[in-house]
Amino acid sequence: MKFLVTGATGFAGPHTINTIMQDGHEVVAMARDMSKCAGIVDAVGEENLEKIEFVYGDLADLDSLTKIFDEHVFDGVFHIGAFAHPGDSFRTPLLANQTNILGMAHICDQILEKMPKCVLMNCSTPEVYGICPGDRKIAEDMPLRPNNPYGVSKAGADMYMLERVQTAGLKGFVTRAFSHTGPRRRSNYSISSDAIQIARILRGEQEPVIKIGNMAAQRIVADVRDIAEVYYLLMIEHMKGNVKDGEIFHIAGNELHTIQHYLDLMLNMSGLTETVKLEIEPKFFRKVEIPVQIPDDSKVRQLLGWEPKYSIEQTLKDLLDYWLKELENGS
Repeated sequence: MKFLVTGATGFAGPHTINTIMQDGHEVVAMARDMSKCAGIVDAVGEENLEKIEFVYGDLADLDSLTKIFDEHVFDGVFHIGAFAHPGDSFRTPLLANQTNILGMAHICDQILEKMPKCVLMNCSTPEVYGICPGDRKIAEDMPLRPNNPYGVSKAGADMYMLERVQTAGLKGFVTRAFSHTGPRRRSNYSISSDAIQIARILRGEQEPVIKIGNMAAQRIVADVRDIAEVYYLLMIEHMKGNVKDGEIFHIAGNELHTIQHYLDLMLNMSGLTETVKLEIEPKFFRKVEIPVQIPDDSKVRQLLGWEPKYSIEQTLKDLLDYWLKELENGS
């Protein structure tokens, strides 16, 4: 089968490409910055990298998307690309909405017009729920009450897609992966921000002081490679008729911890527990914080018989190793 993956040079995109290709399928990888394409070799390997067809595409540029859908016929689209950082969205809310809502509209409309049998996986986010009750699990039918521009833009994108499913016959489903990290996570996200600072300290490039944000926030953190596996498995299950059009799936890790807990694990495995000081950095705090998220992902686990493969310790070790290698290479 042939799949389009948007956001191909980002965080989850390359890991999803790797998962797809491990099962022998063809991938067309969409990137806005073509100079970054070779850089995903760390996730896909040299052999797969040579097999990928990279194409230019900008979610807000209809002409670039039209060209892709004119030149290819896809069995499925993994729509992972997005304006994806909640904090940055406060500075450029219009850009977040243009990229996410308009991008979703462009992709839905191209599929409906040119390849209506194609299945769309819409990579959404729990940010669409806003601040949720901390005393119970968040189910897929939770009302959408986003409290930042990024969440608003993704809620709008979800609503556009689901309306197209209901009234125009679009085939597809929605995934909402809760907190996840691992190799390739950008350093302006929590946990990865701590990891790159630890790596710099280990290399003697930073004083033994780690700038931190809100360490009391509680999250269940999964590995990005586990998340990518679920994206792919759900696509295959849809094609088998086991996933309904418009269905929404939560994906999450196993255990709830504070962000401080994840930092402590990395400090311990790095041997820095006794030597590093923590210093509050105001700019690392969100304007509107979500104190706790407890997802209910029982539906996807029951459907797929799925459990995360990566322990949080392995995920954090791999994240640290990623940043050590990136710094060594001068990235």
